[in-house]
Amino acid sequence: MATFTLPSGAVIEIADILYDFLQNEAVKGTQWTADQLATILGGLVEAFAPTNQRLLSKRAERQRQIDEYYLDKRKGGWEPTPESVEVDAADFERFLSPIGYLGAQTSVDFKMTTPLLDEEMRQNGPELVTPVTSASMAVGGANARWGSLYDAYFLSDIHQEIDRETQRPQRLRMVVEGINAFLDRYVAQWEKDLSFDQMSSYSVTQDASGQYALVGHASDGKEAKLQDQQKFLGFNLDEQGQLSEFFLEHNGLKVRLQLYEEGRLNEENGQFRDCIIESAITNIVDFEDAVAIVDAEDMVLALDNYLRLIRGDLHAYGSRGNLKTINSDISYMDVKGNPQSLKATSLMSVRNVSIHMYTDMVKVNGQEIPERILGVLLTTFIAAFQDKGSDGAERPAGQEGGAMPVRRPNSSKAFVYQVTPKLQSAEEVAEQVRFFEAIETKLGLTPGTILIGIMNEELGMTLQLAEALKAAQSRTFFTNTGFLDRTGSQIRVQMQAGPVEPRDDLTQETFNTSYELHNVDVSIRAGVHQQGKIGKGMQVRNRAMAEMMERKIDHPRTGGNTAWVPAPYSSDLHAMHYHMIDVDAVQRAMVDSPPRNIDTRSLLSFPALDREKLAQSGALKGLLLRYVHSMVAYVEPWVHRGIGCSGVKNIDQIEEMKDRATERIDGTIIANWKLHDLINQQDIESAVIQAVAMVDQQNMGVSGYVPRSQTQENPAEILNDPAIVAVLQIIDEAAVSPSAYVEPALFRNRRAVKASS
Repeated sequence: MATFTLPSGAVIEIADILYDFLQNEAVKGTQWTADQLATILGGLVEAFAPTNQRLLSKRAERQRQIDEYYLDKRKGGWEPTPESVEVDAADFERFLSPIGYLGAQTSVDFKMTTPLLDEEMRQNGPELVTPVTSASMAVGGANARWGSLYDAYFLSDIHQEIDRETQRPQRLRMVVEGINAFLDRYVAQWEKDLSFDQMSSYSVTQDASGQYALVGHASDGKEAKLQDQQKFLGFNLDEQGQLSEFFLEHNGLKVRLQLYEEGRLNEENGQFRDCIIESAITNIVDFEDAVAIVDAEDMVLALDNYLRLIRGDLHAYGSRGNLKTINSDISYMDVKGNPQSLKATSLMSVRNVSIHMYTDMVKVNGQEIPERILGVLLTTFIAAFQDKGSDGAERPAGQEGGAMPVRRPNSSKAFVYQVTPKLQSAEEVAEQVRFFEAIETKLGLTPGTILIGIMNEELGMTLQLAEALKAAQSRTFFTNTGFLDRTGSQIRVQMQAGPVEPRDDLTQETFNTSYELHNVDVSIRAGVHQQGKIGKGMQVRNRAMAEMMERKIDHPRTGGNTAWVPAPYSSDLHAMHYHMIDVDAVQRAMVDSPPRNIDTRSLLSFPALDREKLAQSGALKGLLLRYVHSMVAYVEPWVHRGIGCSGVKNIDQIEEMKDRATERIDGTIIANWKLHDLINQQDIESAVIQAVAMVDQQNMGVSGYVPRSQTQENPAEILNDPAIVAVLQIIDEAAVSPSAYVEPALFRNRRAVKASS
């Protein structure tokens, strides 16, 4: 450990590998030294660690009081029923106010004063979440600003009856027809009632003033211009002076249509050379739910990837052996013939952990420190002092990837976008703002540089959203919902009330539907959307694109101007929804309409189990196996291989995207059912052993996977495997920990695996 004495006399210790990174990489090219950063870090810990602990103690005490509230009611003979839900919620509301869980219910009589942000924060479109520990995924996430709509459509399960291997020509024609119909209906329309499907080539023409216009040439010889020439953004010519590509713009999003020689389409099927859609406008580089960072070694890998991502020199090999590098900005000529460029990469924010996470990578006076203090300081430093763009210079000797990209900085306005997860009160938001102000002062940054993205994924945050926005009135760049974490929070808070509904039915429960509407309503009334985003949650079934195209359009339709997607291809398809729906118009209508004013009792509505759903023989056992399988399938790669976010097959053999939130909801449901005697420990362990055998079968041939059921002579020995120990601990701790977070079990068992190897 590198050791320093702070001005106060306190001693700070930093893991050698982390200190070496600061000294050799993080401060390179700046006026700062690693020792200066270490001193600032120590001072921040001294200033903010006591309050961090006080806030955690408040969480624990409030949850203890809520548990006792429900235990006392049950001792008196009360049980939740569908008929009593409104009365029960009203009683609970009256209880919560005096203990400080329910805020003062500040009416939204204020407007956000967030400054003019980067353009991407005012565009409507998809958002990726990228695990920072995977260099390949980090590069892919940055480059996902633009994606081939042809590829996304072709490789998806849309019209899966047309097989892409045996019916390739038919599937390609389906793709071309589908995308042409999309362009015709939503993006741009031609004069003379012509359509994209009728065109055989394109050109540009110039009028007397020098203004260029796009011309479509139909196969029957007809020519037409766009009905709205303002949708024509610009173009590029090839070496022969022929049109090689053109750009259209609709609802603030661009479409790049590339042509074959002489501006032609493919004569056989009418396709463009490619149809590239502006896709993941923003991208959260994740140090939290999507990763497995348990020690200094992991953190240095993550920070190094983030540094290189910001600098633009990160490169990695993809799954097919292809070298992936950061894209250069896109050059084109505008309609007046002037050279312009478009950013080729997403605007990257960064998500660090919340206040409940502590780490021994750094110690002050021998004590672990809140990990958020370390993470926010170092990622802010990197974003503030290393975000300079790049000019195409050669990379350092020995580094792969060819020349550096030609690209502007990530934030042209020098903002640092910090996503803050799992805060539970306006007081915690205010403390985070105070922490940001201190970092700005210590690093000499302009006040207001660090902005906050508020994850509305805890019941407490939902209840205090208006107050939280007021506490971060000049710094908020988004509010975002998340069904899985939010549901896990609701179940833990009301754990002692009674057994809850099955997982899939919880999506339609009053608390959840009200929560989504409430987030949009409060955010719209406060004006979050004027400079930032009102976000919606993840598409979990990451390969079910036909389902996504049908359902995820509801996100922009209900006022969300961004929504999370699990991968670039799904982002490309979801981008179509923001052409189909003018979210700005939706939000303007909401502003002009009476506020929804979702009442608190709806948000507190307990999702009591309808026991008739479990009446059928084997129903309860089947649901338990389904949830346990989900946990084992996710926790195994997390604990054994350090994979923090993965696409794994569910019990129905359908791939789903899993992260810590999926384990939180499954763990809390199982813990709840055990607490209320629907199941017992033997039921859980039997389901675990059965699930392990199923996961083994599903992972046959997967690189790095070691079958668990086949290596144990006694099935009960499976329960001693670190991954399975983690699953059982997550369930056990969900009923007694203040928030049912899964990190303690995951971290201690991942560390044990790393130590043993």
